[in-house]
Amino acid sequence: MLREPRNLLFEIGPHLFAFAADLAGELTDIHVSLGKPITLPGALGERHQSWRVLAKAGSTDVAINMSLVEGVDDRSVTVRGTGAIAKLDYAQDTLNLRYENAAELVISPLMQQMGQAGQHIANGARNSVKQLLSLNSKNPYDLSFTNTVGQIYRDMIQGTAIDALFSGASARKVIAGLEAVTNMVPPQPKATQAPARAPKPTVLVIEGTGVPGRDLTRGLVADGADVRVLSRGTGSPFGDITDRVELFAASLKDEESLGKAMEGIDTVYHLAKSDNATWEGYLENDVAVTERLARAALQAGVKRFIYTGTIASYDMPDPAQTITEETGFGDDMENRNLYARAKALCETRLLELHKEQGLPLVIARPGIVVGPGGPLQHWGIGKWNGAGAVKIWGRGNNILPFVLIDDVTDALVKMRHAEAALGQDYNLIGEPMMTGRDYFRAIGDAQQAHIRVTGSSFTALHLVEKIKYTLKRYALRKKNVTKIPLSDWKSRGHLSPFDNSKAKRDLGWTPVESKEEFVRRAIIEANLFGL
Repeated sequence: MLREPRNLLFEIGPHLFAFAADLAGELTDIHVSLGKPITLPGALGERHQSWRVLAKAGSTDVAINMSLVEGVDDRSVTVRGTGAIAKLDYAQDTLNLRYENAAELVISPLMQQMGQAGQHIANGARNSVKQLLSLNSKNPYDLSFTNTVGQIYRDMIQGTAIDALFSGASARKVIAGLEAVTNMVPPQPKATQAPARAPKPTVLVIEGTGVPGRDLTRGLVADGADVRVLSRGTGSPFGDITDRVELFAASLKDEESLGKAMEGIDTVYHLAKSDNATWEGYLENDVAVTERLARAALQAGVKRFIYTGTIASYDMPDPAQTITEETGFGDDMENRNLYARAKALCETRLLELHKEQGLPLVIARPGIVVGPGGPLQHWGIGKWNGAGAVKIWGRGNNILPFVLIDDVTDALVKMRHAEAALGQDYNLIGEPMMTGRDYFRAIGDAQQAHIRVTGSSFTALHLVEKIKYTLKRYALRKKNVTKIPLSDWKSRGHLSPFDNSKAKRDLGWTPVESKEEFVRRAIIEANLFGL
């Protein structure tokens, strides 16, 4: 999507251009303005995060605004007519009209706002009932795609004429407008210089094109290694170090191709994870994949297999309990959230292979990772409703296990060399510095951006979850539903402190100690809002 500047517009633009073409007609007399440039990693160059398109469609003036900068979500269409303004918010599934009125000047503003308020209340009530009856499963944005595609196939199957909205002629209008805009964007210069040498990889990074894989790959190159990056795609964020990095396309479910990926490799970093709705999905896409990779590593004779787990697998509800690598995950993992449970099971299976077959295993468990490339809306800190509001897990007054992405990279690179690391596990937690509320205050001070922060009650979160479980299990008859205990909710608040001395001792690891330095690298240089 980011390989060429035009690709981004073809990804996000068709929705808005389709509204314009359907409501007003084909776009002409187009003008384009770009803003908020950022430089992508590697040799991909500069990309713009905001696009403003001014055009005409018959007698109608059209303005299309697109922005990828973090902020309040606004996916809407506004039409200004002679008697009213209509605003369709298709992300929230609301339609509001603002009419002029002929009331006396003194009460006209009151009547106008009362009319608006009535519409907002009606929209809110309707959508609340819809989500309640569907158990929050009717996402309007998702349904728009489902219903569109469904209608097209119904028309085809029944042999009826396809709605004009979905016809090839309509599609051509949209694409013509998009192409007219992209033709006005100056092309990015491309690096044509061939690599000075072909890489000779000795390190394999699985999921190396994501975060923190990109940072780890560059850290390994800086450490003197040539790296093979296992990726399902063909795009590379390493255009500036092509003589040191080799991309290898393979499926994580294909043992033969995984074996080829590990030829000549002495160190494997397994950073991959999956996101599934069911435990069966995690067993197939996370646990089985991890076992498959470990078997391939044993077959290839690699010298070190480094796996990234998560501190989320720990029980962390007790502020009086300091967590070390000796703490263990507890005996009730079946009642934990699926992600934490799957990661813990992956570790168990790998440790069995280490003891029984000599898998040269090292386990890393990063804390709440922050820094360049990381998300503003980090769910390790709280529950987000867009970029402008977060509900912290708990009161938000306990120190959180933050760690800089640079420090995680440093530790992972050191694990490759440290003799003491073989067969060990490490909690990669930075020095204790900030609570959740401290973190968001620092964002406000550094970025001049206000995020609405509220605390939460673990008991209330647990009660709501119990109600959802009951409805899903008995009203919708869903079998694969997990009942999450109160302790799991408390663990999300990271109430228990961590001891990071083992990693510092065995690896010679020195995470950043200065709070000012942490804020600079975690917030200011991270450019969290893309401003």
